[in-house]
Amino acid sequence: MKQNGDRLVLLTSARDELEAGIWRDVLERDGIAVYIKSGDPMASFGMPPAPGSIRLFVQAGDEKRARWLLGEAVRSA
Repeated sequence: MKQNGDRLVLLTSARDELEAGIWRDVLERDGIAVYIKSGDPMASFGMPPAPGSIRLFVQAGDEKRARWLLGEAVRSA
């Protein structure tokens, strides 16, 4: 059985792949695993994802620390 801290929670949505990559790098440097998912169905056909459709997920146990690390960027996204 999974622990509650292992479930994935939505951290934020990024405007584009560059922003998502920067946030991922910041979090991974601090040991937080990041899962990125595009919510744009056209992305699977090689089209760039729509702005704001890239979602970043972290494990529930890392959510508070991840929000602190990204600070204002997460609150304004």
